[in-house]
Amino acid sequence: MAALLAEVGAAAQSVSDFTDLVSPDRFKVGYFDGRDEYDEDDDYYDSSDFGVKAQADGVFFFKNNEYFANTVEGYTLVGYKIRPTVTVGTNLFSISAGFQALRYGGLDDAHYVRPFFAANWQALSWLNLQMGFLPGPASHQLCEAIEDPELELTEKPEFGAQIRVKRPHLDADVWLNWRQLIFKGDSIPERFSAGLKVNVHAGDSCTVRFRMPAGLIFEHIGGQISDYPDTLQSLANLSLEPRVIFRPTRRLNLSLGVNILAFHAMAGSDVRPFADGWAIQPELKVEAPHFLGGVGFFHGKDYYAMRGNPLFWSISNYDDTFYSDERQLLSIEASFVTDIGRWGRFSLDFRGYHNVTDSNFDYSYGMTLVVSPGRIFNF
Repeated sequence: MAALLAEVGAAAQSVSDFTDLVSPDRFKVGYFDGRDEYDEDDDYYDSSDFGVKAQADGVFFFKNNEYFANTVEGYTLVGYKIRPTVTVGTNLFSISAGFQALRYGGLDDAHYVRPFFAANWQALSWLNLQMGFLPGPASHQLCEAIEDPELELTEKPEFGAQIRVKRPHLDADVWLNWRQLIFKGDSIPERFSAGLKVNVHAGDSCTVRFRMPAGLIFEHIGGQISDYPDTLQSLANLSLEPRVIFRPTRRLNLSLGVNILAFHAMAGSDVRPFADGWAIQPELKVEAPHFLGGVGFFHGKDYYAMRGNPLFWSISNYDDTFYSDERQLLSIEASFVTDIGRWGRFSLDFRGYHNVTDSNFDYSYGMTLVVSPGRIFNF
C-alpha cells in the first residue's frame, strides 16, 4: 500500500493537489503498480496468477479559494469522493467494476453518482492500455496552468481510452476523454478532450537528474449533428517543461525548471479577443520528508487554457468584459504530508498567487485525507 500511495503522490507532483487515488490499473499491472525495474527480456508478464481485489478508495477534502482577481471569483470546496471497486483478473488483463460518487458538504444530494467499469490490458512489459473509466487528470502529470489539479474535485470521471508507455528513459501517456456525447438534434454540444504527455529522463540513479516533459491537449466543443447555437471551438495547449533535479542527500530533492506554454484556437478564434498566446514560468521546487514547497514566476501574453487554473488566464471566467493581454504572477506553494498507517495519507496545503500588475494577492488553503483500504485474494 505504501508503494501505491507513493506512486500517486509522484504522479500528481504534489499530494496537496488532491489527486485521484482510485485507479483500476493499480491492480497488478507491472510498471503502473510501482514497479521501477526494466528487463528487456521480459516481453510479457506471467498471466497465470488470477486474483480478485476488493478496494474502497476515497478522498475527504476541504479547499478554500480566496480569489480576488478579475479572472476568477473565490469559492470553497468541501466534501468527499469515493470509489469502491472489485477487480478481477491477472497480471496481463483485468476488469474493474463499482461506482464513483462525489458529494459536497451543505447539499442534500450527491454532485454525481456514476457506475464504474474499466478494462486494463498489459500488452507488453512497457505498454499498458485502459478503456472505459480512466484514472483521472492527475495521472497525466500536467502543470497547473495547463490542467488544474482541482479538476479532481469537480469533474466527472474521465471516460475513454488511455495508453501508457514505460521505457528506461521514456514515459508516455496518450488519452481520449469523451466528456459529452450527443445525438442528432440535441441542443447541447459534443465535448471531448485528447492529450499526449511524453517525458524523457536521464540520470535516474545519479545525484543530478534531467527531465524533459512535453504535453499537448486538445479541447473540442461543438458537433455537426447538434443544434447547439454557439460557435464551434477547437483549442490546443502545448507545454514544454525541462527541469534539472539535484539530490544532495537521500532525503532532499531540489528541482529547477521552466514551463514553456502555448495556446492556439484552431476553430472559434472569434470567441476571445485573441486566437494565439504564450507563457513562460520558471520554477524552483523542494521536496523533503513531510514537506513539499516551491516558488515560480508566470509571465503570459494572451494566454488561455480551458482546463488550466483561471488565475493564469488573460480573460475572465465570469466577466465577459475583462481582458488583460499580459499576466504576471508570482506563485508560492507549501504542503505538509504524512502517511497514516498502510492505507491513508493526510496533507495540509497552501498556495499563493501575487499579481504583479495590480498587486492583488490570491491564495488557497486546505486539507485532504486519502484512504485506500483493499485486499487481494489470489487463486
